[in-house]
Amino acid sequence: MDLSLNENHPSALIASRPQILTSSVTIIIVIVTSTFTLAASYYGWKLFIIPLGLTCWFLLTKFPEIALGCLMVVGTFKGAPQLEGSTIDLTVVLVLALVWSMARSCLRRELIPLPKEFWFYYPILFMMLLSLLYTPNLPGGIDKTARFFIIGGVAILGPFAVLTTPARLRRFFYTLLMAGIIASAASLPMLGGRERLTAPGGDTIQLGHVAAVGIAIVWFGLMPGRKLMVRVILYGCITLLAIALVGSGSRGPIIGIGALILISIWHRRHVGFTVPQLLFDFAFLVGMGILLLPFIPIPEESTNYLGQLLSFKSATTFLGPRAGLLQLGWKLTLEHPLTGVGIGGFPTLYTGIGNWPHSIPLELGSELGLIAALSFCCLVVVALMTAFKEFVSEDESSQSLRNLMFCFVVIVTISMLNTGNLNDNRQLWTALSLPFLLRAARVAGTPG
Repeated sequence: MDLSLNENHPSALIASRPQILTSSVTIIIVIVTSTFTLAASYYGWKLFIIPLGLTCWFLLTKFPEIALGCLMVVGTFKGAPQLEGSTIDLTVVLVLALVWSMARSCLRRELIPLPKEFWFYYPILFMMLLSLLYTPNLPGGIDKTARFFIIGGVAILGPFAVLTTPARLRRFFYTLLMAGIIASAASLPMLGGRERLTAPGGDTIQLGHVAAVGIAIVWFGLMPGRKLMVRVILYGCITLLAIALVGSGSRGPIIGIGALILISIWHRRHVGFTVPQLLFDFAFLVGMGILLLPFIPIPEESTNYLGQLLSFKSATTFLGPRAGLLQLGWKLTLEHPLTGVGIGGFPTLYTGIGNWPHSIPLELGSELGLIAALSFCCLVVVALMTAFKEFVSEDESSQSLRNLMFCFVVIVTISMLNTGNLNDNRQLWTALSLPFLLRAARVAGTPG
């Protein structure tokens, strides 16, 4: 009997194709596994950086809203001892992932139209470029301008490309919440010491800010309308974040979260609270705070710093070392009202004092002139007005997202008055975009 295969018969080709494919895949897997095993014996665990990096890149481009949220808080974790040996700049990775996602959205024509209020950015950008002609620190000015155009540009324009659905907006805010919880939990071992609690990167103000944002997200976005069992878990989250907030001694975020809670009581219907829930939640959290406070070893430096809120004597005493920086920023603004001293010029003229005046309006006024500063102030006022209009809007669709947007804008605006600089305060630029994003979505009739 002849058992030879007739290769010219069509059925022979069809039968052999799955076998060839299976054999090829098996051979490839064996080769890759063998190569990886041999390479691991020489390079050790460092070899896993490549597949881990590819996986992270896939996730960041698949969920760019999480990448945008991480860009907002990456400075909180930079400088942590666990990241000292890293040769990868996380900010660069996040910016590249967002640029890739923004370009993809642009090609697919999924961008939300930019608002006309963005014309207020033009004087700022124009003066940045013009001031490069007379800045006393040209290398620093070029670096600062480039950082603002690239990183600041991603923070400003990114929401209109990646926060295009309600689900993406929620994941963006949940990323900020998770960052606040992680930073707060990491600061707890510092309780009982004398110095204020810090974020993993070593900054007290950043810890207070992410903790305050986290509390606002829980109070405005997760607490209203939930059952008691769910709220009990949320009480624990608020407690953790509140300990970090108080322990950091950050006064600006505490003022911001206090103002937001008062607003939520006054506008409880828009937030979603019923009177019984609001009374119960507020009384429970206050009572729990009073009971737990004696048993929580808040650092002495934090309590002394926060005590200045209750014993306000003068602005200079209240602001501490920043009072001198603010005065110098105002002095430069008055001496160079039209053009400023030039982008990046503040640390050159005041060497050893500080790299910026710790106030965004004064930073713009001292380095770019009053026109740029006033244009920025107009943008902030219009953004706040738009945010409040969206917050009190009678349109009930995606009200929780508008609530989160409003509290985010308020906290960031208060913080930028006495801390941060143009390039580090990325949350500011994204926050100023969100009111116009939510307005465009509501006008278009799309939820969120």
